[in-house]
Amino acid sequence: MKQKPKIFSIGGATFDIFIKAHDQAIVHLRTPDSRKEWFGLEYGGKVLIDEIHETFGGGASNTSIAFSRMGFDAYFVGMVGTEYGNRVLDNLKNEKVHLDFASRTNLDKTSFSTILNSFEGERTVLAYPGANHYLKVEHLPLSALATADWIFLNHLSGLDNRIPMALVQLLEKHPRIKLAWNPGHEQIKQGLKKWKPLLSHTEVLFLNKEEASLFSGIPVCPAGVKQDDPRLHGHIPTSFLPPYADDASHILCAFSQAGVKNVVITDGKNGAQATDGKRVYFCPVVSHKIVDTLGAGDAFASGFASARILGEGLKDALRYGTINAQSVISYFGAQKGLLRLKELLGKVAKSNLLVTSTALKKQK
Repeated sequence: MKQKPKIFSIGGATFDIFIKAHDQAIVHLRTPDSRKEWFGLEYGGKVLIDEIHETFGGGASNTSIAFSRMGFDAYFVGMVGTEYGNRVLDNLKNEKVHLDFASRTNLDKTSFSTILNSFEGERTVLAYPGANHYLKVEHLPLSALATADWIFLNHLSGLDNRIPMALVQLLEKHPRIKLAWNPGHEQIKQGLKKWKPLLSHTEVLFLNKEEASLFSGIPVCPAGVKQDDPRLHGHIPTSFLPPYADDASHILCAFSQAGVKNVVITDGKNGAQATDGKRVYFCPVVSHKIVDTLGAGDAFASGFASARILGEGLKDALRYGTINAQSVISYFGAQKGLLRLKELLGKVAKSNLLVTSTALKKQK
């Protein structure tokens, strides 16, 4: 019997409460240099709640459950605290995620988030990092990680860079292990040059458009059409990018030249772009029907990574990720919509997602 791929997800786990409030507003604020939107509730008022949902989230929790549903041997490497910790671990256990390397701390509560959902499906997250902040390099099961087929490094809380650097040493000793990396904000702020040692050992790098620009220090090339009109989200087969999608090829190239094998940049409803260092690929979204966007990034990344683990190319990997993310945003919470392998394969087979590509132009 063929052995299942062994995947370790390193990062956070949270207990989440989703709230959909009555009489909410979205406030638009423009300055000469920026345009921002704010979630608004009446100041000093009493706001009724239309819906409330208790769920679980966190990068390592989400991705380990996604990999378990794909039929892989999925391991969670993360930290829970005093409050909600048992519920978080029970949820992982019920999803058949291995908890051999889950750690506990009495120094703080389990990471907790309150998510305010808007009538448009977007959300504002009130996040308390809690126990996630206490995950240190000492908690890494290095001998077990040496047996991994893949390691998925999720967002890390705090300023401790020793975990990524420990993985550099591990990957140098065991080059057969493949690393998927979704960097945290602290690593992104430190820039590409700082993290070139880990990037050069990264099989797949996942970033959203804003993160990719900040990490690389390179702005995107803005698209010509930005109206939020589904009719403009058609994708002409003869055109690599549709008119609404920003061109991120120069950023993709920068990470490719830093040694990343496969780079993926997502841009919400504007689709995703990826490169293997030779060609750049674009995949649109499935639809604009949104219940809640939290967890879409983790769903996309775990779907994409699963395709690569199963030996699929970048075109199908983009389809796997896009369809998994679309399923997740159809529900409240980051985990309910995560697809099992059979479900995902069925949706991919029925999908008419058109993935286009063009040669990646090397930057001087």
